[in-house]
Amino acid sequence: MNPPISAEAPDAETPARQRLPAHVRINQILDAALEAFIAEGFASTRIDDIARLAGISKGGIYTHFKSKDELFEALLERSLTPLSAEEHAAPLDGPVTVNVLIERVIDRMYEHLANRRTVQTLRLLVADGTWLPQRVAKWRRAAIEPFLATIEKLMRIGVAQGTLREGVLTKAPWLLVAPGVYAAFWQLIEEEAFSDTLVEQRRLHIAMARELLQPVSEEKQG
Repeated sequence: MNPPISAEAPDAETPARQRLPAHVRINQILDAALEAFIAEGFASTRIDDIARLAGISKGGIYTHFKSKDELFEALLERSLTPLSAEEHAAPLDGPVTVNVLIERVIDRMYEHLANRRTVQTLRLLVADGTWLPQRVAKWRRAAIEPFLATIEKLMRIGVAQGTLREGVLTKAPWLLVAPGVYAAFWQLIEEEAFSDTLVEQRRLHIAMARELLQPVSEEKQG
């Protein structure tokens, strides 16, 4: 005769709870935090709200993040960092041409803007960034300033090599990203309607870069 089944015995049809890899769990928490912050606002959101959306305990949140402030900063780092540290340091395989700037700067911007998570994080930054000026400043120093410095460095090299035309963009490299910032602004205001125009926006952005940076000698050859 078989022994009675204990009430505490696990159901054979119920899969055992798996321990997720840290990077998967962190992204799960960040997705939940972004959803909560967008829905309720940063100030009104509690860690309990984020834990509930993530389907874990509050302690599970604190295993990876010490506070809401740290979650906010991590969201900026995840979605609003144009280039990684490795990409900033990546050696150039050849001369700095307009195509190199298009690939490293312009294409990257529009790839980000086509991602709904990026747009939502931008919306969070605009709506609630004033609550956390130190965190925003830290993200800017770690992500945006190195990005602009990389653009400036590439342009200096290109001008010295004769592969980029010296002019307004090489003297004020931040202007190269200005059309992308404009596109981001309209994505925030009317995300669904404006997303259809991103392809055309990118095309015109690239045309501007070629017109202002292509060496005169190459234009004549073309």
